Amino acid sequence: MIEDEQYGHLRSLNDFRNYLLAIQWDMSRRELVGRSLSDAGYTRIQADTYSYLTRVDLLKKLCTIDAAERDRAEAHSGALASGSIPDSEENRVLCEPQFEFVTPQQLVAIDFFLSMHHYAPHAFPALAVWHDVNVLGRRYPTPTLEPLPKTDIVLHGWYPVGQYDKEAPATGLRSFDAEQWNPYRHQGRPGRYARTTGGEQTVYFEETSQFDVDAEAACLFVTCTYDTAFMLNTQHRDAIDSAHFWLNEGIVKLPTGMAQRYQEMAKRGQYFSRLAQRLNLTPAELDAHLIENAIGDEAHQALLGYDTTQLSLFAEAA
Repeated sequence: MIEDEQYGHLRSLNDFRNYLLAIQWDMSRRELVGRSLSDAGYTRIQADTYSYLTRVDLLKKLCTIDAAERDRAEAHSGALASGSIPDSEENRVLCEPQFEFVTPQQLVAIDFFLSMHHYAPHAFPALAVWHDVNVLGRRYPTPTLEPLPKTDIVLHGWYPVGQYDKEAPATGLRSFDAEQWNPYRHQGRPGRYARTTGGEQTVYFEETSQFDVDAEAACLFVTCTYDTAFMLNTQHRDAIDSAHFWLNEGIVKLPTGMAQRYQEMAKRGQYFSRLAQRLNLTPAELDAHLIENAIGDEAHQALLGYDTTQLSLFAEAA
């Protein structure tokens, strides 16, 4: 279809799809930190979801694709107005962008999750990418790569974190700034503090039936409030600060009864971010540190009180 001029604008989407397929088994693009804790207070060190850098890379490419589509539509509209192309129904339709993958609403949702990642270098990381492409005009084309073959996913071991309080205690979604200023900025709120279902204190948040972003408020903030000065002023703020902001302003709403899950997510990211700061490690060095200091699977099973011999016999029987 994309060889047809009518559908040529979809070529970039096909390239992006091929890129995703090509990097699917590239374990260097994967996250090492596990997403859950064992009963012994350890987390799995193994390639899992896409890493922070890969997620940012994909966002840059999608924002670039959206920007290119807007440019194409504008050029097409100019060609139609000048008479360079026929005035047909198909050409009139193509004068408008045919897709937008990263809307302001989706961008805020992405920013909320990236803000809780331990490798996010500053607040509003996703908005900084959007600004880079749409305001500063940088472009990140999608390269053509040869797909890597399917490979085994190696378990590097288990790393001790306690309840995300062993070496670098984390507070997650709790915001001391918001606690200080909310009585003055949001006087009508019923309480000064918010708590999860697990009883942990957090920043103020609102709940709805499912994870939701206020589309109007997101569009207003992204297109009007988040300018170059705002971007520069937040480069020194901790990444978690923007997650606090989205919740405290009611722009992001959490699923009813699920706040504890997001609190654990935030604590995990903040814990490893603080660990890297305490040990003065770069992201690559932190990954190496986690692998080097992880214990093996058998040692971890022993901590859980499992009989490793019986487990081996069971595995062989299965």
